[in-house]
Parts: sequence; C-alpha cells; structure tokens
Amino acid sequence: MYDFGPPAPVSASARLRWRNRGWGGVRPAVWFLGLTSLLTDISSEMITSVLPVYVVVHLGMTPLALGALDGLYQGAAAAVRTLSALVADRFERHKTVAVVGYATSALAKLGYLAAGTAWPALMGAIVADRLGKGIRAAPRDALIAHHATPAHLATAFGAHRAMDAAGTALGPLAAFAILWLVPGRFDQVFLASFAVALAGVAALLLLVDAPAASGRPPSATRVLGWRAWRTVATREFGGIAGAACVLSAASVSDALLYLLLQRELAFDPAWLPLLYVGTPLCYFAMAGPLGLLADRAGASRMFIAGHACLLLVYALLAFAPAGPLLLGGTLLLLGTYYAATDGVLAAMASAALPAHLRATGLSVLATGTTLARAGAAVAFGALWTYRGPDMALGIFGAALLGAIVAGSVLLARAGTSRPLTRLEDPA
Repeated sequence: MYDFGPPAPVSASARLRWRNRGWGGVRPAVWFLGLTSLLTDISSEMITSVLPVYVVVHLGMTPLALGALDGLYQGAAAAVRTLSALVADRFERHKTVAVVGYATSALAKLGYLAAGTAWPALMGAIVADRLGKGIRAAPRDALIAHHATPAHLATAFGAHRAMDAAGTALGPLAAFAILWLVPGRFDQVFLASFAVALAGVAALLLLVDAPAASGRPPSATRVLGWRAWRTVATREFGGIAGAACVLSAASVSDALLYLLLQRELAFDPAWLPLLYVGTPLCYFAMAGPLGLLADRAGASRMFIAGHACLLLVYALLAFAPAGPLLLGGTLLLLGTYYAATDGVLAAMASAALPAHLRATGLSVLATGTTLARAGAAVAFGALWTYRGPDMALGIFGAALLGAIVAGSVLLARAGTSRPLTRLEDPA
C-alpha cells in the first residue's frame, strides 16, 4: 500500500475558480431574469398557440383576418423597441423600463379576456401585448449583461435563453391541457395566462436588483448626440450587426419551415402546433451547453456554426426522404440553430457596446435582424407561390451559404474571434 499522507488543503482561490466554472459562473440575478422570461413565455405562448383556432373557428373570422392579426402581432414590437432602449439608457433605469414592458404584456392578457367577439378590442389587446415585448427586450438583455461575469457572458445569455425556450415549449402544452379539460373555454386560457404573466412581473420586481446608477446626470446628448452614436457604430459592433443582418436575410421563418415539413410528411395539419413544442425543447437542451462552449471556443465561431445547422435544415427538407429522420433531424437542427445564435449574438453585441448605450445598441441590432427576417419571409413565400417550394429552398440555400461566407468575413474583420471578456464602459 502506498501512503500519500493526508490530502492537501484546497485554497479559497482554487475553490472559487471551481465554482466559477460552467453554471457556477452564472450569477443568481441572471437565473431570476430567466425565471421571469420563462413565466412570461408560458403566458405568451398560451395565447399564441390557440389564437389561430380562436380567431378562425371560435370567432368565425377569415384566414385573411388571421394573417392581418399575425402581421400586427409581429410588427408592433418594433415600433417601440428603440425608443424604450433610449429611455432606459438615458435615465439608467433598465429594470424600471423592463418592468413596464412585462406589466404591459401581463395586462394585455386581461384585454383578450375582455375583448370577447369584438375584433377591434382583440386587435388592441394584441398591440398592447406586443408593445410590452418591444419595451422590455433590450433593457432585459442589458440587465443580463450587467449581472453577468465577463468570462461567462455567452453562458449567461445561454442560460437565460434556455429558460426562455422552456417557457415557449410549456405554454402551448398548458393551453391545450386547459382546453382538453374545459373544451371551448378560451376565457380560462386567457385568465390562466394573465396569472402566469403576473407571477413573471413579481419575479422581476422582487428578485432582480437594479444596477447602481453611475452618478452622471441624465443627458439627451449622451444617448442621442452624434458622439454617442459614433460610440455605438464601432467597427466591432458594425461587423456584428452587418453579419447578423446578412444572415437573417437568408433565414426562413419557422412557420414556413413547418409548413414545408407538413407537406413532406403529409400529416394532419391539426398536429402542426406541436412542432412549436419540439423546437423549443431542443433549444432548451442545447442553449446552456452551447453558451458554455461559445465562451471557450469563441462566440463568432459558434454563431456561424449555428447558421450551418440552419443550412442543414434546408438540405434535409430538400433531399431527405419522408420519415422520422426528416422530422427529428429538422426539429433538432432548428433548435440547435437557435441555441447557437440567439443568446450568442446578444453576448457578442453586449461585449462590443459601452454600458450606457448597451440597450440602445441591442435594440438597433434586433430591429435590423427583424426587418431582414421579415423580408426573407416575404421573399420565400413569393418564391414558393410562383416557383414552387423546391426552387425556393434551392435559392435560399445558396443565399444562406453565401451569407455564411460573408458573415464570417465581416466578423473576422470586426475582430470578434477573441473571448468575450470586455464589458467595461469605455466612455
């Protein structure tokens, strides 16, 4: 027997390094922000998943009306996103603005309940719900960046997006469970959605600390002046935003991909909403590990790899035979694509932005990618209608391949290959 003596004592610094590895590097405030998003997404997806059936079947509206409502649902958030971020940055009240956004969305759930069969009131509830999302998104991401440790920035965003995806998956299941127990009682879905959203607001109010003010007086020139915008429009942030917009312009929306999948597999369209559960579950499983990997291997590499997964989705839909491989592969790759790009992009942009303009920069980035995706959806839909789905997939596959090359060049020139360790305010 060998006697090595008693184990050597472990120093406090070594224990701290161990705790800071992996999930230990994600601070409690980030988890609490994730809890807020989880509850809010459960609430929102309870509404989103039943809205088509509620509008077309229960209210008897036409598909054209549903399309108009869907466009309103997607576009309303962009109207206030940058304005809310400007207010949050100027007055250094990111938590306050985020609470206003979450509370607006929560109260909108009561609007659905009160609207009944009156479609103007329903439109008002939809607008209020999406305005709340637009108000809260950038200040919330600025809070995540504030509470994250620099060496675990992508991990923090990955943890948050994982909880967000869990809520996206649980919301439709909760709504279907309610309607299974009490068929046709959409009012019960709306009431339960309001209760869950209210719990999300309470989590943010009670569990997340507001960042300490810098002590500088609020000044419009700090946010709106030319020097301020020149601070945002750095080479690094410009490269990140340019790459994200180029890649978004070649990204097909989930709804269109799911319709292609339903066409290939020829299953009952009534089962289509369950695809909205499968992708978030894969996203939930992959967001945390890929965030950890991005902090170690490089966020820009992970971002490009995520879009390569989307390219594989196009290839599967174009060439794979109908069957379980097509279904499972599409959902897994699509979830991996979101896990490797959504939080990672926010982390890269947060590291490239000064603290006092972080929410503003994130909102500009989100608006640009949203508009690029909207254009892509219209273009793909038009190609599908007039040239067929195979031609549409071929053109977008080639476009995405070119966008991956262009995005890689833009990110390399921006110098984003280094680890995300800079979160200080250079101003």
